[in-house]
Amino acid sequence: MKIYFSGSIYGGRQKKDTYKLLINELKKYGTILNEQVADDDIFISEEKSLDTDIFTDLENKLKEADLIFAEVTVPSLGVGYEIGYADSLNKRIICIYDQTVTEKITTMLRGNTRLKIIPYMNIEEILSNIENILKEE
Repeated sequence: MKIYFSGSIYGGRQKKDTYKLLINELKKYGTILNEQVADDDIFISEEKSLDTDIFTDLENKLKEADLIFAEVTVPSLGVGYEIGYADSLNKRIICIYDQTVTEKITTMLRGNTRLKIIPYMNIEEILSNIENILKEE
């Protein structure tokens, strides 16, 4: 399975350590197409690339992905765009968010019945149940 991981970069890096945990766990079930989301030096590495090249690369990875797995606790225009684009491609999308940080996520995600949305209170709830989460349709 090819997994596209979506998490905030420019919207805020508060969940970067969570992204690392999730990516490491998701690797057991497939190939992560964009591990750089959890990279400590992503801002430095992105400075070396043109915005259009990054966009094209991520767009191609979204097209290639079998699953989009998004941590949506930190509001991010990029994550929202990726989810919307993936939805337009009829991709399977799982969104998780930390209810200790935000009680509700945006209605644009909550109201979309094609998305699987899973709140959590502790990331261990997701990590210990990831196999079942990935199996569910």
